[in-house]
Amino acid sequence: MSDFSTPAGWYPDGNGWERRWDGSGWTEERRRMAEPTQVRPATPAPQGPPPAALPTQGPPSGPPPQAAPPQAAPPPVAAPPNYGHVPSGGSFNGSYGNPFSGYQHSAPPKKSKLWLWITLAVVLLLGVGTGVTLAVLKPWDESSSSSKGKDPDGDPDKGAGERAIQGDITGDDKGDALYYLYYDYDNVKKVTATSNGNGFETNEVAVDPYTEPDELYFDWDGDGVNEKLAWKFVSSGKQITLSSNDSDFPGEQTYTASLSSLKEYGDIEVRVVNGDFDGDGDQDLALAGPNDKVVDVSVLVNDGKGNFAAPVLWVSIPNAVIDVTRITPGDFDKDGDTDLWTELPAERLDDEAYAKYYSGDRGYALLTSSGNNFELGAVNKSSIYQEAFLVGDVVGDGTANIVGIETNSYDEELTVSVYDVSSGQLKVVAGFTGKSKIGQRTLQGATLSDVDGDGDADVVFAVKAYKETKFTGIQVMTSTGAVFEEALVWADTPPCDKDTCRIEFPSSRRY
Repeated sequence: MSDFSTPAGWYPDGNGWERRWDGSGWTEERRRMAEPTQVRPATPAPQGPPPAALPTQGPPSGPPPQAAPPQAAPPPVAAPPNYGHVPSGGSFNGSYGNPFSGYQHSAPPKKSKLWLWITLAVVLLLGVGTGVTLAVLKPWDESSSSSKGKDPDGDPDKGAGERAIQGDITGDDKGDALYYLYYDYDNVKKVTATSNGNGFETNEVAVDPYTEPDELYFDWDGDGVNEKLAWKFVSSGKQITLSSNDSDFPGEQTYTASLSSLKEYGDIEVRVVNGDFDGDGDQDLALAGPNDKVVDVSVLVNDGKGNFAAPVLWVSIPNAVIDVTRITPGDFDKDGDTDLWTELPAERLDDEAYAKYYSGDRGYALLTSSGNNFELGAVNKSSIYQEAFLVGDVVGDGTANIVGIETNSYDEELTVSVYDVSSGQLKVVAGFTGKSKIGQRTLQGATLSDVDGDGDADVVFAVKAYKETKFTGIQVMTSTGAVFEEALVWADTPPCDKDTCRIEFPSSRRY
């Protein structure tokens, strides 16, 4: 009997799989059948005994092969089509042996088509979600929100949604500094220090600070740029007048406030600050003034173009006198509208305190805005004493923190600390601090201004030692959003004729 063999190769194994025959037996190698690159007609399997139909690649000599018994006939095998190689998709489970004795195997389990439906559903949902997102956001639509926004009057140079840089008074997107240099009582210079990103260019003019109107620099028309707003309060008529040299300002506006004082001497004082107290995106004004035994805080709402409405009372603070009451605006609770961090008397007042002057302990309270009034929190007496308290966005997230500054002559250092007051108390923000060597000098004044235009406010300050006739310059400690860098001198300061000269930043609140 002559030997004959089935050629080694890949042969159909059922359910779209192939198995490799090595010429003598079935291997464990299986692979998925790929679609043929060319469709070839299948060769019909012969109906006779299978061995006669198998290709013979053995030696040509020898007698013709004998037919095998019917029970040992292998399954009909056709010449495999020209498929590309497909890696095996799994192992074969079952029994297999000599093809002439037959073989059996269990076909791989049929895969559920549920995964196909799930995949299709996910794709459809993603497509629908993308469509909805695009329909809502419309990134191609110029009317959609952006960092700059659009001016409601159609001016393309104005960005209604852009936040103005803190301290910027020249409109170049870098914070500046404004301070008064008192050479002596009669010789006072108002100095504008304009930032170029790494230094100040200073310009000074002679002024009489005792007759000058107070100035605020903020974006009162929503164009993304700070403009000057001057305000002056006439005590005899209890009137506040708003004005600006900006051509976009609607015009001078005068309002009467309902105020009264029990003081035996002096005129009525008021405090005025700006902030988005009603949360509509426009900068309003808050006015604090005495009303017998309370301090009233009223809000002048802005229409977005610099037209301010008449003062509306938002809260009356009991047990308060205007002498020591300070209001500092900021979004301290991070809800989108401006609150007031307020300094107040920490002791119960008697009639003398209302009639004369209060010199007792002071505390702090948070006036939280609800959009149409202020909610007065508890007055907390603090053990934290600083030479100056400032307010601003030193993180760069649009909210506000209190920044304290103190000097230490023993360590010859100036230290900056950041406080979170959202709870109504001064709580140190751990790690957010900075120190600078200043020698045996004390703080003259300080302000917060985003001098490098990176979105977080920096500390600008001046120091001078007793009996010195020259300051050490206007110095800056830049914020990284997490710490303050060591101070660098950004502008020189001229010497004084007397050692009593001083520098005062209008925005600095000395407590």
